[in-house]
Amino acid sequence: MSAFIGFYVPQIIRFNQIKHEFTFFGDFRADLAVGDSVNNTYCFIEFEDATEDSIFIEKGRSTSDWSPRFEHGFSQIIDWFWKIDDFKNTSLARSIFGSENIEFYGILVIGRDAFISPIDKARLNWRLNKVLVDSRKVICITFDQLARDMRDRLSLYPLIYETESEAEQNISTNESDLS
Repeated sequence: MSAFIGFYVPQIIRFNQIKHEFTFFGDFRADLAVGDSVNNTYCFIEFEDATEDSIFIEKGRSTSDWSPRFEHGFSQIIDWFWKIDDFKNTSLARSIFGSENIEFYGILVIGRDAFISPIDKARLNWRLNKVLVDSRKVICITFDQLARDMRDRLSLYPLIYETESEAEQNISTNESDLS
């Protein structure tokens, strides 16, 4: 399940690097890191809570405020990006990632769909599409979205297996016809 989150980053193909509680050069910590050491691409994941006020909080006005939990999680990702950039040309970075030239992404998993109004969903999407950190988008998904995406992706595997089996049968039949 940990490796699955790497599917949000198209350049992560192999999922051959997985580390829970990944520490950034002694200062910051991601809850999870998933990477592809061949493509030198990594995503660093922060899990926050899934309560009603995880992303937005009501303050008695028409527009809700961004919650402290959301701001905390997003700010952690900003700090990770800063730290990676600060250490990118060091021997320590090369020893951790095997290269000084890596691609990296931040993912924030927070909240539940049911707790987000349509207008707040639009605000969240706008923020995630327009706000860049070091020229990089930060991916933010709810726990519900993660569960749906995981279910949908995993449901493809039986279909892939069936298609491969049918293709193998067709190849065998075609080879028999040639004999």
